Amino acid sequence: MDDEPDLRALLADALHAADLHVSTAASGREAIDLATRCRPDLLIADLRLGDCSGLEVIDRLRRAMGEIPAVVITGYGDAASLSEASRRRPVELMTKPLNLERLRSTVREELDRQDHYERTRRRSRRLRRLARTVNLQRKQIQGELDTTCAELTSAYRTLSGQMSLQQVVIVYQNELIAAHNDDDVFKAVFRLFAARSGPVFGVAMACDENAQLKVIGRFGVPRPDNLAFCEKLAWPLVDATLTDPRCMLIDAGEETGTFDESIRKHLPGLTILSVPLIPAPGELIGLAILYRKGEQPFTDHDMALAEMIAFPTATAIRRND
Repeated sequence: MDDEPDLRALLADALHAADLHVSTAASGREAIDLATRCRPDLLIADLRLGDCSGLEVIDRLRRAMGEIPAVVITGYGDAASLSEASRRRPVELMTKPLNLERLRSTVREELDRQDHYERTRRRSRRLRRLARTVNLQRKQIQGELDTTCAELTSAYRTLSGQMSLQQVVIVYQNELIAAHNDDDVFKAVFRLFAARSGPVFGVAMACDENAQLKVIGRFGVPRPDNLAFCEKLAWPLVDATLTDPRCMLIDAGEETGTFDESIRKHLPGLTILSVPLIPAPGELIGLAILYRKGEQPFTDHDMALAEMIAFPTATAIRRND
């Protein structure tokens, strides 16, 4: 930017290079129009233009476009002009007559600095993106590892529990081998659950010669419940088993309407584990009913154990027949 045509042409020729595009302006208005169409990388501004100050152009473009490096040229060496120009933090403040070699060197150094800064900024952005990607992948992998570890831990616990149950069932089956009658078999059932999880009561039912289920035994610590209570507790379970012959876990306190009114007051806190004894499909020969009164209720593990012992227990009852 210079209002002297010969100086503008001289500067344009001096700065011309294959990798540089030089635009010239004779006034502040023309400079602003040029910069608006294409943001400049560097301004070279005479301190005094025909229509305004070069510093005013620099200020206006910086307000509109952000920090733009500038070289300020002045033909006036007075302290006031130089001080005002210095406040704009120019790349270089040069006085006329110009040292063109120094100007070329200043422009080249500033543009190289900008190029280095831009390459560094792009590289930093790429590194930040890469770091974010790596961090996301790390978190994803960590999440997958945590999930896998949790699944393996769960699988190990499940397998360990199954192996533990299998060992319990093996010991139980050895007891069944030594059982000589139905009473011995039902006592083995009772001892199994009492040893695993604490006090338990029970009702033993087996089919008579008419294939009718009858109460043949009662169990409990310190003593079994009376026969009337046991029968009123058992018969609704017999009906449910005949409809759906599978092991059942029942909270009697939530199912009081199922049972005879005379025993309902005893049902809150009572949980029942019903184990049908079926040695062959469609053949129900007995029913083991275990229940607890307010102690630790039966759990899903107890249910799993009941399902595992149902068939060998039924087989032992059939063998005794």
